[in-house]
Amino acid sequence: MTSRIGANCVMPEIPLDEAERQQAVDDLRLVATPQEERFDRIVNLAQLLFSVPIAYIALIDKDRQWFKSKVGLKPSETARDISFCGHAILQDEAMVVPDALQDYRFAGNPMVQGEPFIRFYVGQPLRGPSGHKVGTLCLADREPRELSGHDLKLLQQLAGLVEREFTLLDQIQMQIENLKAKEEIERQSRELEAAVEALSEEKEHSEILLRNLFPGEVADELKRNGRVKAVAHEMVSVLFADFSSFTSVASTYSAAELVEELNRCFCLFDGLCGRHGVEKLKTIGDGYFCVSGLHGDPLEGALRLLRFAKEAMDFVIKRKAEVEASGRRYWGMRIGIHCGPVVSGVVGIKRMAYDIWGDTVNAAARMEQASEPGRINLSKDFRDLLAGQIRATSRGVVPLKNCGELEMFFFDGFSE
Repeated sequence: MTSRIGANCVMPEIPLDEAERQQAVDDLRLVATPQEERFDRIVNLAQLLFSVPIAYIALIDKDRQWFKSKVGLKPSETARDISFCGHAILQDEAMVVPDALQDYRFAGNPMVQGEPFIRFYVGQPLRGPSGHKVGTLCLADREPRELSGHDLKLLQQLAGLVEREFTLLDQIQMQIENLKAKEEIERQSRELEAAVEALSEEKEHSEILLRNLFPGEVADELKRNGRVKAVAHEMVSVLFADFSSFTSVASTYSAAELVEELNRCFCLFDGLCGRHGVEKLKTIGDGYFCVSGLHGDPLEGALRLLRFAKEAMDFVIKRKAEVEASGRRYWGMRIGIHCGPVVSGVVGIKRMAYDIWGDTVNAAARMEQASEPGRINLSKDFRDLLAGQIRATSRGVVPLKNCGELEMFFFDGFSE
């Protein structure tokens, strides 16, 4: 039975396999040892991915929890009686506490009423090589929050990396103890090299995941500082693209066909972004939003964005001809480009997102709406930035909703 240790604070039960579980903790030889970089990498990645102020790996010892790796916590240990993790190891799945003040087990907990003032907590149980639960991988926040099923699966995968470290450590210790001859030492060396290579691959996968979510410089700043400073840019080029007649055309496709065709287009656009050095920001329904010139020469950034726009438009025009030749309908595409000052930064808690804001962004969106299928609509500011390097046909001054009037040009091609 659980027993109370104070008002609105419940001491966790002792597991039925406590003796075996405690032996598994002792076998790891990690309690009361310093933080290690191999565990810190995982905890730092968890903090970044979930945008929480507190993340840690806790090992549940006889009468204490030991923080083997931690971000956002000052103490190295606390009493087991007041630990959230002592409750979490009683479950097979992650224990989620959306709001500790609304949970009878934790409302009066010293870690809720005082530092670090935990309101949200999730702990994914960690198993040692023997299969017994030795601790938890935890996230905590000072504000209430929820986690989606996808978030819990991602946390489970990160916990698997911690358990992999436990297993590798256990294997290394056992092999070192059983080494009797030079041949065994050489075999152990080969296995250690393979383990290091596997861990390097895991690190590379983590790096790829982070860089798929954020631009390179932003990902590096997040890794260094845990946050990204907002930046004002004086001159960048912004592009919005949108499929024309999308709703009516989409109604003639099955769900699978529609998603497949959208994926075909957006994957091609993503590849073009990479080739031309353009930064994709997001897709919005059937729209595509990207920017160039956040770093470096604004003129070169504008040229890169226009090259991207031309190749993207050429692809859609060609694809439209191919599909309609088979008797099916297909959408066209409108593109609008504007340039000017923007502010960039990272926002959000549950799903961090890199984005840009400002009148330049709004005007670029209106430029796309004022374009025509198969055409790239340029603002006068953008046309003037590339003066002498492109050919464009004037459309005169066109009124735009909430943006006043803007002089526009249809892009005709690059100058010889």
